Amino acid sequence: MKVMITRIIACISLALSMCGNLLASDICIADIRISGNKITKDFTILRELPFRKGDIMPEDQLVPQLTVATEHLNNTSLFNYVYIDYIPDTLNRADYISCIVTIRVEERWYYWPQVSIKLEDRNLSSWLHEKDFSRITIGWGLRVYNVFGMNHKITASHYFGFEKGLRLAYSNIALDKKRTKMLGFSVSALYNKTINIRSEDNKVVYIKNPDRFLDRTFESVVNYTYRPGIRNTHSVDAGYKRVDLNDTVLKINKDYRGTDHLTDHTFMLSYKYSYEHRDYITYPTKGYYVGTEITGMTADKMCFFYGELNLRLQYYEEFFPRWFWSSRLNTGATFKNKHAYIYDRHVGYEEKNITGYDYYVIDGQHHAILNNDIRFLVMPKKIFRLGSS
Repeated sequence: MKVMITRIIACISLALSMCGNLLASDICIADIRISGNKITKDFTILRELPFRKGDIMPEDQLVPQLTVATEHLNNTSLFNYVYIDYIPDTLNRADYISCIVTIRVEERWYYWPQVSIKLEDRNLSSWLHEKDFSRITIGWGLRVYNVFGMNHKITASHYFGFEKGLRLAYSNIALDKKRTKMLGFSVSALYNKTINIRSEDNKVVYIKNPDRFLDRTFESVVNYTYRPGIRNTHSVDAGYKRVDLNDTVLKINKDYRGTDHLTDHTFMLSYKYSYEHRDYITYPTKGYYVGTEITGMTADKMCFFYGELNLRLQYYEEFFPRWFWSSRLNTGATFKNKHAYIYDRHVGYEEKNITGYDYYVIDGQHHAILNNDIRFLVMPKKIFRLGSS
């Protein structure tokens, strides 16, 4: 009796195992076919895929992998539309089935005249409150994307108005065939007759000299990026900055930059790490992001030291059809050996904003900001083909 029961159990186990193998069969990507890329090189597209030709995976993982590939190709901002599908392959084997992945892209226009109007305030609400039309910077120039079909980017800009100057940048230069190591650089020269000199009662105080520049800044930065996968990115920046201040600045605020020299030479080194898992970088609605940055700089012939550590966490979710929730945490800690106003500007500056606190700023050495938003999708995405029957 025991022998019979043992045999029955063994037969049932074998049958379940065979059923499991049939239900969870593997699929092999026999080929990847790309169309629509008149300028973009194939390897530029293949770099963004989470799979390669010849990869074998469980069949139920193929569609999620195609979705990830679509998201990453969209996040390159090289294409208007990306369509990825698969078709069965005739060369099937006993242990797995084969398929051919088809990628069809519609390339965007890569040469863009750059015309920008920038409100030189911390945010739109603050600018509307002051209505100071002298704090507007107008920029013009040219931005070229996907240079040589290799996702290189060149930017040349000229600014006038509140801020005057020039900027030239060249980025995404591949250093290896796998395109895991990238190089970029930028140089800029900016001039201001109006600067934020200090804060009083949690509000920014500006000074203006209509005849002379209060701040003249020249900066050059070299960037090295290592991207071993489609989600992880390591980046190192090394830069030099020369700042020439008008003597009026230090007379009003002697602790403006942490040095007592009108001409300041600053050397900077920073490391950034990011893990990208958002569906669309420009306006994410699903997924999450993790980013950290460590920055160190020295000035005044190495008599002034400054260090900063930042951590950014973001989470996005659709909790109801067309309703989205986002949560963004921004934390930072700074260390320096001398008091310097420009390095104490925290809440209310750049990306360190608090919803509902638009008119005010908070100076300090450390910060932690948590913003939560609920958004409603007013106009769902719909594609219209002009001239189609």
